[in-house]
Amino acid sequence: MDADLPEAMLLEAAQWHVRCEDERADAMDWDAFTAWLEADPRHRVALDQMALTADRLEAHGGALFLDDVGEQPSQPASRGRGRWAWGGLAVAASLAAMVAVPLFTSAPSTRYVTHGTVRRIALSDGSSVLLAPHSRLLVGGRGGDHIEVAGGAMFDIRHDPSRTLTVDAGGVRISDIGTRFDVQQDRDVVRVSVAEGRVTVNGDAMARPVALDAGSGLTFDAGRAALTLAPVRPADVGAWQAGRLTYDNASLALVLADLRRYAGVRVDAPPALEARRFSGTLIVDDGDKALRDLVGLLGLRLRGHAGDWRVEPN
Repeated sequence: MDADLPEAMLLEAAQWHVRCEDERADAMDWDAFTAWLEADPRHRVALDQMALTADRLEAHGGALFLDDVGEQPSQPASRGRGRWAWGGLAVAASLAAMVAVPLFTSAPSTRYVTHGTVRRIALSDGSSVLLAPHSRLLVGGRGGDHIEVAGGAMFDIRHDPSRTLTVDAGGVRISDIGTRFDVQQDRDVVRVSVAEGRVTVNGDAMARPVALDAGSGLTFDAGRAALTLAPVRPADVGAWQAGRLTYDNASLALVLADLRRYAGVRVDAPPALEARRFSGTLIVDDGDKALRDLVGLLGLRLRGHAGDWRVEPN
């Protein structure tokens, strides 16, 4: 690790890392974060070091984590509360600054985090994953055959009958020996869609494993133990890469979560509206327009302004 980074910079990086990792990162000030990254090329190095240090700390003892998550800092250097106690942030920053003594003897899994852009990740066997914006991927296991995803990702897995890749997402396990499939996870809800081949989906809250062939999809709500199967057009699997989001009887809550991730739209809806259903395709090159189209099709209304929208009954 680079010993030239000042501890104050590492502390700032620790704060931003915690906020990027927060499950409620929809409230993240991505503009301020981007400005901080661009202000000094060393900031990205510091952030990478903090991510690696956090992985190692998390793997070898999570004493630094708290349940309380405070407000986003108005300035990157502000000392707000986070999932780590301030003592934990200081310890992590100090560890990240060390070069002479290895932190831990065992190698950590590899973690990838995206913010406002996508990232293509090459796996060791020639397979690849396209990680969606505001998503996280953890690659571990023997030969990278165990993956955890939070957010969205499109998998293109090389066929190899000698091994089975397992993807964990929101309480379900997706097993595969070679196929193309898309995973979308938001809170307790996981969606799996298959473009080519076949996957098996299982989970502790599922009554039985479900096999999905090309052209089929699954939505599983772990909170309600509710499972829905539906056909999908293979061309629509992973269509977020081309700026399209297609739905068949999806809840408004899921559609809004996708607009936050793929269009950068900040929008909320009252719980009473979250179960409203939507079928259709949204073009997300212009997130605010896509949101207005959605609201109009559902007969709802939009209050607020760009950056702070709220969907309400008409």
